[in-house]
Amino acid sequence: MKLNKDNYFSLEANRHYMSVSQFKGFLPSYEGCEARSMAELSGEYERPNKGAFDEGHYIHAWNEGTLADYKADHPEIYSSQGPTKGQLKSNYKHLNKMIDVLMNDPLVMKVLAGQKEVIITAELFGIKWKIMIDSYQPSVGLFADLKALKDIDGKWWSNDAKAYENFIDHYGYALQMAVYAEIEKRKTGREEWLLPHIVIVTKQDPPDHESIYFDYDAIEAGLQIVRNNIERVKAVKSGAAEPVRCERCDYCRATKKLKHIKHYGELAVY
Repeated sequence: MKLNKDNYFSLEANRHYMSVSQFKGFLPSYEGCEARSMAELSGEYERPNKGAFDEGHYIHAWNEGTLADYKADHPEIYSSQGPTKGQLKSNYKHLNKMIDVLMNDPLVMKVLAGQKEVIITAELFGIKWKIMIDSYQPSVGLFADLKALKDIDGKWWSNDAKAYENFIDHYGYALQMAVYAEIEKRKTGREEWLLPHIVIVTKQDPPDHESIYFDYDAIEAGLQIVRNNIERVKAVKSGAAEPVRCERCDYCRATKKLKHIKHYGELAVY
C-alpha cells in the first residue's frame, strides 16, 4: 500500500501497517486494550477523541506551513452565530497563542526546521511499520515531533505500574522516538540513528514549552519494549490469538456483559 498524507490515518493503512500509536494501543502499560484495538481495526469502534485530534491537526498544519489551507477547509472551527460569528472558536484562538509561543522562540524554530510531515515505511521485528516525522533534518542529524499537552510538570497515574509517571513515560514518547529513529535508519541505510527531539507546547494560559532530546540509550530501551511485546501484538492483530479485554477502557465499558456477581472484597483500590 502506497501511503500519502490523505490515507496515512485511514483504516486501510492501519490494517496494512503497524504504527507506534497502534502498538501502544495493544499494551496495558500505555492504557491500551487488545479488544478495543481490534474493534478499531475492524471498523466496529472509533474512539471519542475527535476534538483533540482536530486541534492537533491545527498545530501540525502550522508546522507544515499549510494553516491557511486548513482554515479554509474546516469552516467548523469558526463560530457560526452570536457576537463572535465568523471568528475562530475560543479553543482555536488559544491554539494560536500556543503557536505564537513556538514562533517566538528561535531555538524551537531551529529544532522544527527541515522537511515536514515525512512519511517513511520499513519492516521492523517482522512486520511493516509506518511513521510520519513532523520535522526532518537528516543533514544535521536530528528529527523532531511536535506535541501539545495539558502541562509539562504534572504527574500521570499508571494503572499498570500502580505509580505516578511523568508525561514521557505515560505517553510512551521515548518508545515512539526509538521506533522512529530505527525505521528511519533502516530505510536510509545509515549507520547511526538520528537524534530524536520532541517539542512540547502546553494548553495552559499562558502556554509553557520545552524541547527535549533522547540519547542512544533511550532508543535502545524503547526498542527493547517493542521487542518484548511485538510477538503478542502481531498474534492478536493477525487473528492468531484472541484479544483480551481490559474491562476499564471506553470500549469495554460500552460492551460489558457481566459474567458473575462480585463479592465486595474483590473491588480494587486502583
